[in-house]
Amino acid sequence: MKSAFLSWLLVGVMGLSMAGCGQQQPAKQSVIVTAADETAAMARLRAIARAEAQYQVESGGEYATLDQLIQKRYVNDPSSGKLTGYRFDVQVRRGGFGITAVPEKAGITGTRSFYVDETNVMHGADKNGAPATASDPEV
Repeated sequence: MKSAFLSWLLVGVMGLSMAGCGQQQPAKQSVIVTAADETAAMARLRAIARAEAQYQVESGGEYATLDQLIQKRYVNDPSSGKLTGYRFDVQVRRGGFGITAVPEKAGITGTRSFYVDETNVMHGADKNGAPATASDPEV
């Protein structure tokens, strides 16, 4: 009788342990998805920065908006400026540009925002959904 009770107790404890592990799975999966989204956003920023360099050489020193880069087919944009949960924006200024990538849903589609400009140095930080800037840490 004591052995049967211990067996049932062990089965119950194992069941509770497995149920607890199952609840942690979405959190781990979310972290993996967020990291993948951030990596994709950084790669996209680098591609846009390369397109800006190409455009600048061919235009005689000017930089382009994201729409112009897409029109010239320097970058693909099947998602109208969005990629894996990030919003991308290109700001052109005299003698330079700034590109930002901001999570569409901060903490869900990404934690960090990113920034790159004509210096080609990537910056990023957890900005709670606000754009990163050149004053944020390098990544």
